[in-house]
Amino acid sequence: MKRKSLVRKQMMLYLWVIMLTFSSFALGLGTVYTNKAMKEQEQQFIIQGERFNESMNALYYAGVVDMNRVTFELQVIEQYMEANVFFINREGEVSMVSPGIDEEWVGKTINDQAVEIVLSGNVATVTGKVGGMFKDPTLTVGYPIRIGDRLVGGIFMSKSVSLIKEATGEINELVIGLTIPAILVSIMLIYVFTRVMVNSINMVNKAARVIADGNFDQRIEYYSNDEIGELADSFNYMVQRLEENEKGRQEFIANVSHDLRSPLTSIQGFIGAIADGTIPPEKHQKYFDIVLEETGRLTKLANDMVDASRADAGALVLERCNFDVNEIIRDSLDSMEHRMKQKKIEANVIFAEAVTEVNADPNKIQRVMQNLLDNAVKFTENGGEITVETKLKGSKVYVSVKDNGIGIKEEERKRVFERFFKADTSRGLDKTGVGLGLSIVKEFVRAHGEMIEVKSKEGKGTEFTFTLERIKKR
Repeated sequence: MKRKSLVRKQMMLYLWVIMLTFSSFALGLGTVYTNKAMKEQEQQFIIQGERFNESMNALYYAGVVDMNRVTFELQVIEQYMEANVFFINREGEVSMVSPGIDEEWVGKTINDQAVEIVLSGNVATVTGKVGGMFKDPTLTVGYPIRIGDRLVGGIFMSKSVSLIKEATGEINELVIGLTIPAILVSIMLIYVFTRVMVNSINMVNKAARVIADGNFDQRIEYYSNDEIGELADSFNYMVQRLEENEKGRQEFIANVSHDLRSPLTSIQGFIGAIADGTIPPEKHQKYFDIVLEETGRLTKLANDMVDASRADAGALVLERCNFDVNEIIRDSLDSMEHRMKQKKIEANVIFAEAVTEVNADPNKIQRVMQNLLDNAVKFTENGGEITVETKLKGSKVYVSVKDNGIGIKEEERKRVFERFFKADTSRGLDKTGVGLGLSIVKEFVRAHGEMIEVKSKEGKGTEFTFTLERIKKR
């Protein structure tokens, strides 16, 4: 299925918006000016009506009023205002008309609301055909004429609405003349902007395809302080993390392969040597102990991999109960006793109280303690010191494992809980791990809804602290 071009869709959208905007603007402006012209024309008619009334009163009091003079006045108004003018007497009959109106209307009665309004002594303004007198709609203003205090009729001035609108033609032409170039310039600017945006998106799309093929060296060079620039930065950050994860995955496979191969080779070799008699019976127990230790390594590796997989799937199941966390700490230290003696590491334990009950999964918390102690022993030099301490703060128990080992670099401290991550300074010491221990610790603690943090200074040691829900004594 052929995809529609984003440029085309954006151009069509913007074009419609521009056309509707400018059309609405032109229509609105034309309406405003037409209404203004109608209003101005109405005011001009009213002024002429006032002047005609004053002229009639002046002629009347001078004693020179006659029909010819009144007709002449109507003709002057018609020529000056370019409008049709007629006079209606008190009975509603047309008594005089300007030259632009057919003489047949003289003597006819006009039935129109405007006539009624004027004969009641008020000014009337209507838009229409005035009782059929005109074929096309006109703007008609009727002005009552009084001689002294006596209403004698009304003068009506009418002008075709189309002629009034023609007066605004120059304004409309100006608007159209400005609108068309503005639309063309807008279209060009929108095209350039859309093309730049689409090219940027295409650049990201091409880079994504390259990365999908496994080439993590691809980066987007786009420097702009906008959403596209932010997208490029996010894309480059994603690629960096993918590259790091890929390296971690490769290292993980290599480490797992090594950790599987080494104990299996030892187990196979020792069992084979015992079976074929190469190892004498009096040394069997020694090598059985070595085989047992190697199987323990395999078991730990398998458990770590299973736990990591469960954490990814969100399938960690907690079997919570109340227990004494001090006992978990003692058991974990006991399991590390042999290794600590080999490195002459001194263990200090500081309990906040003799029995500290918490609510958690004891098996998971024991794994947390064992992994933290394993990490501390691994990176503490011979003759070093490890301190395990509990503190009570409100409804929480804070458990910390502190060593005076090699420490962690500041830039690496933020990543110690990442899966497969192994700090550069630890690689020479951590030859058996695959970088899952601390990530599993974090997953177990988070599954309990608790927090864990790390403090470290390179060359001074490291301290891990996690919280547990405290069960207060009654």
